[in-house]
Amino acid sequence: MIRYFTIITAALQFIISNNFLFSQWVELNSGVNVRLNSISSIKELTTWACGNNGTVIKSSNMGDNWENGNLGGIPSNINLHHIYALNEMKVFAAGNDGITANLYLTNDAGASWSVNKTQINGKFNAIYFIDNNTGILIGSPVNGRWSIWKTINGGFSWDSTGKYLQQNMTEIGFPNSLWAAGSTIWIGTDNYRVYKSTNFGTNWMAQPTGSEINSAPLWFDFDYNIGLTGSSNLLRTVNSGNNWIVETIPGTGSIIAVTGSAHSRFNWVIRSDNKIYLNPHNTNTWEYDYTAPNGNYTYMSIERNGYFGGAVFALRDNGGISRTYFLAIGINIISTGVPVKTILNQNYPNPFNPITSITFDISEKNFTTIEIFNSAGQTIDKPVNSELNPGSYKLDWDASKYPSGIYFYTLRTADFIKTNKMILVK
Repeated sequence: MIRYFTIITAALQFIISNNFLFSQWVELNSGVNVRLNSISSIKELTTWACGNNGTVIKSSNMGDNWENGNLGGIPSNINLHHIYALNEMKVFAAGNDGITANLYLTNDAGASWSVNKTQINGKFNAIYFIDNNTGILIGSPVNGRWSIWKTINGGFSWDSTGKYLQQNMTEIGFPNSLWAAGSTIWIGTDNYRVYKSTNFGTNWMAQPTGSEINSAPLWFDFDYNIGLTGSSNLLRTVNSGNNWIVETIPGTGSIIAVTGSAHSRFNWVIRSDNKIYLNPHNTNTWEYDYTAPNGNYTYMSIERNGYFGGAVFALRDNGGISRTYFLAIGINIISTGVPVKTILNQNYPNPFNPITSITFDISEKNFTTIEIFNSAGQTIDKPVNSELNPGSYKLDWDASKYPSGIYFYTLRTADFIKTNKMILVK
């Protein structure tokens, strides 16, 4: 289904055409010169990055300025390779001193850190939380078993009960090698496979990656079941990892990170050098996008909760950070007016075949949904499901795959709900 949004919003002050503006990367001054390994950014909240020698830095303005995020508790002999910000104050960082895996936690925005969990001869690779209480911690195998723990109390305690995945031969995992949404999780290995769980780590299935041995970088677009992984070669799946095919990409060196936006259909890849490559429409066509002025890239990530757009960060081995912003296809920002109240208008045309426009106003920042129902009251689509800034919006809904009949659409925010009827005539 094709979805286009025209947004008139006060949040941004410039005009952007219907097509994506190709990446405009800028260099950020991190204030450090050590290898950076991981970044965690929550839309409109603090951005955190970590690296070698106990380095943690944070930014309250999307990377324009950085400050020390480790004011005490993480020693300098710990190389940190994964960081996950649960909220503004609570952040987890995983590292290793060469013998012991250490998971550190701050509850005061980096003023102090404490050891949250340890494992001898292990390595904590990645953390993911489905909400503020329920999370999963993935580590490389120890004693023939993958290290998998779950928390239901925000990381106060971790339990591996019922989370069993047997190690196949001598396989291991990789830092940051986890992609998840809801209860579905993928993790990468060095053993010609990725592992997938659809019930938050209780059961796992192996998904072979053909001739590609490593699957450290992982990215999935859950709208279209598309995923990317690989190392020597880039692999693409169009069926949620059941099958993978090799995709041609420019450049040389190992592929070490992939990221993208599920809703704007753009992907970025970095190799083990100083170049970034772009796939502008989630197809199999890649092109050169940017070259860093110095250092080599180590990791790349997109900010969480960025539905219509957001920031992409790429880290380097010398403390360098590159950043670009993106917006989804079909977004026009043409006014700075803020609506007086939230309104849902009647779609036009109505009756329609097969595309109709739904316009609505959001008067204040709110988590917003538009659900579309058939005449039996069943939800058939949810084209809007995100936090929106104040503004006037236009949604072009394509009903090509639905039969003629009466349909309903509901706009819902924290303090507003309204339903209208529309008629599809083919």
